[in-house]
Amino acid sequence: MVKLQLKEINERCRRDPAEFVEESEQAYRDTIHSVAELVCSTHEERPIVLLNGPSSSGKTTTARCLRDEMERMGVHSHAISMDDYYQTRGSYPMPVDEEGKIDLESPLCMDLPLLSGHLAALAEGREISVPQYDFPQRRRTEVTQPVRLQKDEVAVIEGIHALNDVITGPLEACSIGVYMAVGTQVVVTDQFRLAPHKLRFVRRAIRDKNFRDAPISETIDLWRSVRRGEKLYIHPYVPHAARIINTYLPYEDCILMNQLREQVQPYLEEMQKAGLDDIIQALELFEPLTDYSLLPQQTIMHEFIG
Repeated sequence: MVKLQLKEINERCRRDPAEFVEESEQAYRDTIHSVAELVCSTHEERPIVLLNGPSSSGKTTTARCLRDEMERMGVHSHAISMDDYYQTRGSYPMPVDEEGKIDLESPLCMDLPLLSGHLAALAEGREISVPQYDFPQRRRTEVTQPVRLQKDEVAVIEGIHALNDVITGPLEACSIGVYMAVGTQVVVTDQFRLAPHKLRFVRRAIRDKNFRDAPISETIDLWRSVRRGEKLYIHPYVPHAARIINTYLPYEDCILMNQLREQVQPYLEEMQKAGLDDIIQALELFEPLTDYSLLPQQTIMHEFIG
């Protein structure tokens, strides 16, 4: 795990924010390049790339960047989001957790037969019709996208269950797994550190408000369930990954934490009850980075702030 000192983050943001952003982004690009090289070197035997990670780990942007990098290396790819295989809310027996609450993190919320069948068909060179899921309406639409792998092409499949045996077990011989997450801890003091999953909460709260029509109170309410799902459905399968990507950008909370501060005031009590006290303490601690023109077009930050 990478450990960053808050003091150093703030000093770099104050001293030269442009350099800080560029160095952070270059480190991310270098990692993408390394993974793309691995995928391209094995793509004939393993044309399925399983891109996995917990909530708000940056799977969508990383899938796109990985595709672009492989394209530059001469290997064309198709990106498919497992999110599009979620079933319409209320159209199936929804799984519940130990407290009897709906378990939205369970892979059983997905159309597993359709997804497994599509992955097998792709590996065999057959065409599939990828569905489209409308998150604000919580339903699958009638829109589909045809996908078929030609020679020297790969499919990049991203989703929180991409390495789960229940979905990908039969693909072991023809796939390669890549796991991504926030792999950084921000050290505020010797006694106060922001753990990676807390930094992901900040990402998710901003993203859900901006893109999924979900108020921060809803993100807070779901967070315990999200963490439970990660421990049950994601963490056990991390060893299946051939590579692990740390998607945290050292400058990102100079943007995200300050955006959250402006929006979270009505929900401080809810955050405390959800075990997010340390985020409340950190809201005022990050040097603000307000010049968004410094962010490159392909940055992972656009996945959260637009």
